[in-house]
Amino acid sequence: MLSSMPHPSASDGSWAQLPLAASVVVLDGGVVEQIAATVRALYRIAHLPAFPSLGEEAGDPEIEARNVRNAAVMMGYDFHISEGQAHLIEINTNAGGALINARHTDRLVGVSARECLCRDWMPLERLEERIVESFREEFRSVCAERPLRNVALVDDAPESQFLRGEFELYCDLFRRFGIESEVIDTKRLVELPDGGVASPERPGLPLDLVYLRDTDFLLQTPRARVLRRAWFANRVVVTPSPREYLRLADKRRLVAFSDPRLLRSLGATEEEQALLGRVVPRTLRLQDLELSRAWQERKRWVFKPAAAFGSRAVYRGDKITRRKLEEVHARSDYVAQERVEPGAVEVRTERGTQRMKFDVRAYVYRDRVLMLGARVYQGQVTTMRTPGGGFSAVCVSSA
Repeated sequence: MLSSMPHPSASDGSWAQLPLAASVVVLDGGVVEQIAATVRALYRIAHLPAFPSLGEEAGDPEIEARNVRNAAVMMGYDFHISEGQAHLIEINTNAGGALINARHTDRLVGVSARECLCRDWMPLERLEERIVESFREEFRSVCAERPLRNVALVDDAPESQFLRGEFELYCDLFRRFGIESEVIDTKRLVELPDGGVASPERPGLPLDLVYLRDTDFLLQTPRARVLRRAWFANRVVVTPSPREYLRLADKRRLVAFSDPRLLRSLGATEEEQALLGRVVPRTLRLQDLELSRAWQERKRWVFKPAAAFGSRAVYRGDKITRRKLEEVHARSDYVAQERVEPGAVEVRTERGTQRMKFDVRAYVYRDRVLMLGARVYQGQVTTMRTPGGGFSAVCVSSA
């Protein structure tokens, strides 16, 4: 069931200056369980011994060769919902918006949560405890002998990032739980004599854990050189781990997750195969489609680069030109994913009630869904810049 509910305007707090949609997406409990089961299945399969490596293709075989014990905080599994069925569109390892969505959800459905199944991740305080515990668990998995003392949120030019307001929410959250925290530009990290890293403001204090919001997922750019060396030297815990990105979030993984024969050969159970066959749209490496066939069938596909984020360089087949298709077909990192239309919800805006598209994001730690949020938008792909659109809450119907 999909519907919307009005809410009072959110006007206080820096986070509330970000786009917040005046709606609540109501999902059937069966859809939510399908999402949770998908997360569990994909996490298990991606960590099976037989799961194929992507290191060579990604140009970084050293990363998958590492025995990394931590995983990835705040994973994002994005779904389109149609006719009571969840469809996995992509997986991201540094999904933003969790704390913004958490506060927005608390404000929209905090009272009514007692009457719906989303009460499992309410109230806000309970969710915040879960989030902090996921960071502590990440650190313990590598450094069990001592507590997590400090966290740095690291990004490329963080002051200019669209979700920069959320960085301060994280810093405030960590400090309330006794963990020092600050936001640091990736390129300003200081290399220590023992191979660790520190803040330029406190060069004598090694960082325990880096929460990587930088979209250099594999730490390959010059700005991440210091952090990469420290990570390879085991002098700092980096989460999301670059290895976890290659296990789950590189878009080429969707090829495996939508291939029943490969899933069977890897050791997926019959139940997992059936579930993923319903949930994961068929995905192919674009170069495995002849160019003429890709053009002829273009309306059924969405074309995505392996390291896509924020819908950048993503092309819907019904909108792509022949010239652009030829250009991306020549690249080895593009996939073609069967297009699944997003759900729709009525949203109250300054221009009156409008019908908008939405997707649902599951914020995940390892194989556990921490919370669900939604993004409401108009246009070809998900955007946070639609007037009246933005982050929206999810409530689970008990009917």
